[in-house]
Amino acid sequence: MPTRKSSSVCGGSGTGRWSTAIDPPSSRKFDAFASGRPEIGQNHPSAKLYAQTLPRDAWADPGAGLDLSVIKNLVAVHRLREVSCLYGFTRFEAAPTGADGEIEDVHLAVRGAPISRDADWLPAIEQFGEGIFIHFDEAAIMQWLHRGPTIQRNEKLLAGYDHWQKRFAGNAPQYPGTPYVLLHSISHALMAEIALECGYPASSLKERVYALSGPRGGVDFDRCGVLIYTASAGAQGTLGGLVASAPRFAYILRNALERLRICSNDPVCADHEPDDRSGDRATHGAACHGCLLITETSCEIRNLFLDRGLLLQTMAEENAAFFKI
Repeated sequence: MPTRKSSSVCGGSGTGRWSTAIDPPSSRKFDAFASGRPEIGQNHPSAKLYAQTLPRDAWADPGAGLDLSVIKNLVAVHRLREVSCLYGFTRFEAAPTGADGEIEDVHLAVRGAPISRDADWLPAIEQFGEGIFIHFDEAAIMQWLHRGPTIQRNEKLLAGYDHWQKRFAGNAPQYPGTPYVLLHSISHALMAEIALECGYPASSLKERVYALSGPRGGVDFDRCGVLIYTASAGAQGTLGGLVASAPRFAYILRNALERLRICSNDPVCADHEPDDRSGDRATHGAACHGCLLITETSCEIRNLFLDRGLLLQTMAEENAAFFKI
């Protein structure tokens, strides 16, 4: 029985892409993480947020053999708060969660049920944890977007989205944008590798992907980043494994990309084209359970909008790779 649940990190709520004149909480959270300040928040036991922007030479090891100029900063988040609230449920089909709202999109092909007809309160849980935040260079992403192979890949992903959204009679979430697909794919690749590196169970890791547009809206993405974190009521949220992995970030990223170069389902996975016969895979490029798909409870958008072909060159002919390794 899929549930409808809103989740917030660091005392705000949600994540996504906005074009309003007033900055939503997701933008304010991104701006806090991406501020570049040596210390963010306060370091004391009752703090809801404490993070440190790491010096570049502490994590960007040139010996990893990877161009890290596309990453502006790496932030070690020693303490964060997550609040989750249950507000409804569906029995037949999970909510097509959107990447552009502070609360998950609840427009369904079936009618969603509220948790109660006359509820004047909702059950919520507060959890604390840790994480790492990767701030990507927005100018590098925009330059990559205007490359010929990237434009062609974007058109195929848009065509796949058009097929997928027909299932929801016009109520599907909006296409989050190719920068979101790129960052979402990077996030899943890193989560799988970090689970091997730091010892956390893969199912305990979660993500927040920030591919946000400013007040001008449109395709002008001016905030791009990924927060990978863990938060739980038990000890797993406070073991320090994520923060401790930050100095090896360059090697973790390279290993994550190398692992995706060849999928166990290739060439079928690498050659997958979004089409009207793929179901939810119509939102995917080269992505399957052998490479990019993770536990759905760890993914903020239910394993939709993924494509490792945007990250690096696969055995497919197209070369829309963002990273060169």
